[in-house]
Amino acid sequence: SVTESRRWLVVGMSSRNRLYCGDFLLADSISSFSLSLENGFLCYVTAGSRCILRFLSLHDLCTFDPLLGADGNHFLDGYEPRNVERGSRLVAVLAQKPTVVLQMPRGNLEIIYPRALVLRHAMLGTQERRYKETFELMRRHKVDLNLIVDMDPYHFLEGGGVTSLVEQIESIDHLNL
Repeated sequence: SVTESRRWLVVGMSSRNRLYCGDFLLADSISSFSLSLENGFLCYVTAGSRCILRFLSLHDLCTFDPLLGADGNHFLDGYEPRNVERGSRLVAVLAQKPTVVLQMPRGNLEIIYPRALVLRHAMLGTQERRYKETFELMRRHKVDLNLIVDMDPYHFLEGGGVTSLVEQIESIDHLNL
């Protein structure tokens, strides 16, 4: 029998706006955070003079060794960060779309499409052979379309991926890209 080892992660924000994972300080000044289990990210917005939306992989956070410190754990840099307006707060990270909802300092809500989530959704769509949806997402967000082939070149070229792509994408102009 295969036993699955589970590890509990405790992530929280202190009253002084510090983000902790267990006893380890991840960020010393944040405005808000969210755990997105569906996307596999811990997302948080830094506070201060330069506000940034950051993404840390939950898988990397599970394998995190606090004894190595910040120098030995390069994942603390996270995926591609995104600059946000000063005073922004993270409201939600949607599971079905590569979308983050932010509350701006004036109170209005804005939806953004961070590159880290767009790439994750594009890779998942390619693996699941949903080429039309993935192609449109990548085209809209200016992601290199070679990613569709590069994810699994053998399946794409020899296993029927090209045929499936041509069948799913109806516009000849899109295929000419």
